[in-house]
Amino acid sequence: MNGIDCFVEGFRLVRKPGLRRFVIIPTAINIIVLVAMIVFGGSLLNDWIDSAMAMLPQWLSFLSWLIWLLTALVGLFALFYVFTIVANLIGSPFNAVLSIKVEELIVGKAPAPASVSLILPRALWREISKISYLLPRLAGLVLLSIIPGINAAAPVLWILFSAWMMAIQYTDYAADNNGISFSELRKRLVRVPLQSVLFGLPTYLLLAIPLVNLVLMPVCVAGGTVFWVNNLRDSVPDSPVTEG
Repeated sequence: MNGIDCFVEGFRLVRKPGLRRFVIIPTAINIIVLVAMIVFGGSLLNDWIDSAMAMLPQWLSFLSWLIWLLTALVGLFALFYVFTIVANLIGSPFNAVLSIKVEELIVGKAPAPASVSLILPRALWREISKISYLLPRLAGLVLLSIIPGINAAAPVLWILFSAWMMAIQYTDYAADNNGISFSELRKRLVRVPLQSVLFGLPTYLLLAIPLVNLVLMPVCVAGGTVFWVNNLRDSVPDSPVTEG
């Protein structure tokens, strides 16, 4: 299955009776986090746009519409990342359990005991690893976005990077459940770059749509697990893998 097929399969799986109860809590978490982002993030975005417009020299005033658009896009991307980080951090144990149940449904057996006492600390640690991977690269993109000339390419770079991060985020639950380290997961994704982007791109684009993103996280977890089973699980590791 290609990346898009895996994503679409996630929609089908979360509607199955045996999985529906594992979808409720991640969806509720999404709603709470998104409401908080709208309340607190909206005013910050407006302030950021106003500050960027105030820094524009008078002789470049004819480009004000472009600067406004670029600043708004970068701001929305940044808010999206904050939303994704917070929602996934809080919901990580529940997403891990959902991934276990999806893989059990697909292959016929669970990859690990679905014990919350084991899943909770492990899932939280993996989220911290993903945040540590994300933040320096995110800072680099923000820097590129404010450099004149280079920032014209910023929206494209943000979209490609976002697709890559979505592939990492939603295949990692299954990888962790199977004892595959975060670094080894990235190596396996690099071996199928096109399929990784094909999975991550619709995930990112739909998660960026208000209201749609309220119910999409479980779909992404299910689709990422399908992607893991079909494209990553049987990949030969480059080196011995360890937890972390």
